[in-house]
This record gives sequence, structure tokens and C-alpha cells, in this order.
Amino acid sequence: MKLSRSPLTVNEPSSAPLGRTILLIASGIVALLLVTDVVSLLSESDPAELRVRATEVMVSGAFTLALGLLWVRTRIAVVASVLAMILALLVGKYLFSLLVVPLLLGLVTLTQARKFSLRYFCLTLAWSISIVVVRSYDVGFIIIMIPLLSAAYFVALFARKYQEQREADRKRIEDLRIKQQEAVDAERKAIARDLHDIVAHDITVISMQAKAAGFSGDPAVAQAALKVIGATSREALQDLRVMLNVLRKDGPATRVDGSLVDSAGNAASSLEILIGVEVFAERLMDLGHPTETKVDPKLASLPQSAQTALYRVLQESTTNIVKHAEPDAPCRIEALVVGNRIWLEIANTLPRLSTDQGFGDGEHSSGIVGMADRMATFGGTLSAQRVRGDWVVRAELPASTLGMSKGHHAAQSGGQSS
Repeated sequence: MKLSRSPLTVNEPSSAPLGRTILLIASGIVALLLVTDVVSLLSESDPAELRVRATEVMVSGAFTLALGLLWVRTRIAVVASVLAMILALLVGKYLFSLLVVPLLLGLVTLTQARKFSLRYFCLTLAWSISIVVVRSYDVGFIIIMIPLLSAAYFVALFARKYQEQREADRKRIEDLRIKQQEAVDAERKAIARDLHDIVAHDITVISMQAKAAGFSGDPAVAQAALKVIGATSREALQDLRVMLNVLRKDGPATRVDGSLVDSAGNAASSLEILIGVEVFAERLMDLGHPTETKVDPKLASLPQSAQTALYRVLQESTTNIVKHAEPDAPCRIEALVVGNRIWLEIANTLPRLSTDQGFGDGEHSSGIVGMADRMATFGGTLSAQRVRGDWVVRAELPASTLGMSKGHHAAQSGGQSS
């Protein structure tokens, strides 16, 4: 039999506390019984009875030592118990073993490997049977011991399974708690990205239009700028109200310009990439940026979540154009399906002496980081870099994972341009 070298108290974390408690109680009881036997030995005056008492104390001491060694190493304790059982078999003193052997078996079963405890169970059964073989008149012992051993083994096995189940439930609850916290953190991150997209884009447009109105000196230009400011501020207000509705637990409807916005889905339906290309191209042209667009109508079949992510990338990229590009820099927006990739590209011409779009080497704004996070959510990529005199932001998504057919090219889609 392969014996375990582990102490009782550290081998099985899930059942060790129960095992320690039982061992502590059992050690106290067995020690008390041993003390009682020793007192009886010391008070005995008859030489014949003295030898009998001494033999009983020797067997009791051997079993008590085996039980105590469980605090140190299971291997040593099991070896000591085997020696104690052999001693009890030789001298014919079994009364003390009726208590200690089932206790030893139960503790080993509770805390050690199942194969090891099963072998120890078989060993104790074999020892019980050997007593009847050696002393046939002690058949009553086996009638008592075998049920005790069986009860100790199966009760300990059940207790161990119960403890393991409790430990598994505890770990599962902890894993669920961690996943819930991760979901909350991810949602907070998504909300932060959306707030950044709404505030950064719309406030930038409002700021640029206000400057244009202030410096133009032309009432018509100022009036047009005020019109754009009013429309942009209303859109920003509606987006913010929708987001606040999402954050409210009761989810009440909010009235915006006479219409009810009762869920995020109502607003999300407006975040379609094809509409976004049209809207943001128009805004760039209103701000003096000649803009060419090329779109693939098939993108309308994308899942709404993917369209929203692309829309936000487009929104952030056009915001950066307004912030950093030359006032009359030509721009280009392409939303296409190229091979098995969905491709959104936003580009603007850079001044000859410029090397980037307002960011130093290796430096990225929180907006670019947010765009990259959005693409990564769908298994896509995002790059922002200078390409042959243009600042190009390119977002790519795998078409196959979003339910788009492969091999669909932009040239075959009848793309639009303006």
C-alpha cells in the first residue's frame, strides 16, 4: 500500500478543518481512557492482574500514539496503527481498538486520497477477520468491528464529499462574484467611452462653430454656425438623456423634443454606420473640409452592436479631424467590405511639415484607446498613422464572425460617393 507523507492538517484544504476538530476531540477522549488504564494499573496489587493491566496499557498506549501521530504525518500514524493492531492480535486485547481503529479509519478517509483510504479500510477489515482466524472464540469481535469500520469509512466518505461540494460551491460563488465585478467594470468602461464620444465630438463641433461665428464678421456665416450649434447641442442632450435612462434602475422614459426615448435601443437604432457616414461627412463639409465618401450598402445588415462600434470610431475620428486638421483639409470616409474584412477608413490630408494628427510618437489620446477597445471587442483591429501624406484611421472587423459573407468586394457593391 502506497502511504501518504502529508500531515493530516494540510493534505485536504476543504476537509482539514473538520478533520482537525474530530482529531482534537478524539485525542482528548483516547488520552483520558489511557490515563484511566494507567491509574487502574497503578492501583492493582495482584501480580496476575497487574500483568493483564500492563498488557492493556501497552496496547492502549500503542493505539493512542498512532492517533496522536496523525498530527505529524499520516504515513507514520498508519504504520504505528498497523503495529498496534498486530500487538492487539498477539496479546488478545481488542477493547481499546473498538474505539481507536474506526476513528483512525474515519480521519484517514476524511483527509487523504480516496485510493489510499480504501486500501486502509481493506487493511482494517483484514485485521478484524484475522482475529477470528487466530482466535475463533472471539467471533463476537468481528460482528461488532466490521459494522463499526464500515460506518466510519462511509460516513467519513460522505462528510468528505459534502465538504468538497461546499468548497466547490464557495469557489463557484467567488468566480461568479469576480465575473460580475468584471462585467460591472466593463460596463463602466463602455459608459465612459460613450460619454467621451458624445461630449468630445459634440462640444468640439460647437466650439469650432462658435469660433467661426465670432471671427467671420458675416451675419450669414454666423447664422449658419448658430444653426449647427443648436442641432449639435440637441443631439448631445438626447444622447446624454438616453444614457442616463440606461443608468437608472427603474428605466423610465424621458421626453426629448416631444418624443419618448424609453430605452437605449431607440437611440442605438440611429447609430447606423451608413447614416453615420452621411451625417459626419456633412458636418465636415459644413466646417470647410471637402469630403469624399464611399460606402457598401451591405453594411446595413451588420449587427447593431457592431454598427454602433463603427459609428463611435467614425465619430471620434471626425472629432480629431476637426481638432487637429487644417481648416480646409480634404477628407475621405470609406465603409466597405473588402474580402473577408469590414473596413472603415477615415483620412485627412496633413500639412507637409506635420508627421501626425496632434499626437507625439507612441502617444495616443483616450479616444484612440477607446476606439481600439471597441474593435478588440469584436476581434478587430484599429490603426492610426501617417500614410503618404494623409492621417489615416483604419478600423477592421472580421466579416465572417459578424454574419457577413466572404468574398464581397467594394467594387461589386455599387458604392456611393460624394
